[in-house]
Amino acid sequence: MGAVDFTAAVPGTPSRSGSFPVRRLGEHLAIVSAGARFDEPAARSYAQAVLRATLDGVSELVLDLSAVRQHAWPAIYALCELEAHLVEACCDLVAVAAEDVLARDLQAVGLQRVWALRASVPEALAELLARPV
Repeated sequence: MGAVDFTAAVPGTPSRSGSFPVRRLGEHLAIVSAGARFDEPAARSYAQAVLRATLDGVSELVLDLSAVRQHAWPAIYALCELEAHLVEACCDLVAVAAEDVLARDLQAVGLQRVWALRASVPEALAELLARPV
C-alpha cells in the first residue's frame, strides 16, 4: 500500500486556512492534517477538505488534529457539523489524533461516542485498522 500526497485546496477560502495535506493510504483510507491554529474559518475549510476526500472515494479517515495548539469553540462546533456530514457520506470509520486539551473539548460535545480519539496519528491509524470491516 503506497501513500500518495496531495493538497486539498478549498476554492474561495483564504490560503492560510484553505489548504490541508491529505495523505491517501490505499483506495479508501486517508489522513487529513490540520495546522497549529484552528479557528472557525480554519475548521470549516478543514471540514470541506475532509468532505472533498470523501467525494474522491475515501470512506475511512484519520483526522489529524495533533498539531493543533490553539482552537476556539466555534471550531469544535464546526467539527460536530462535519461529523453529521460524514455520516451522510457513509464515512463511519473515523479516528482523530488530538492533544489533551482539544481531545477534552471534543469529548465535552460528545464526539468520542462516534469518533475514536487518540493522542497521535499512529495510534489513531492503528485504532482504525483494528476495526472489523
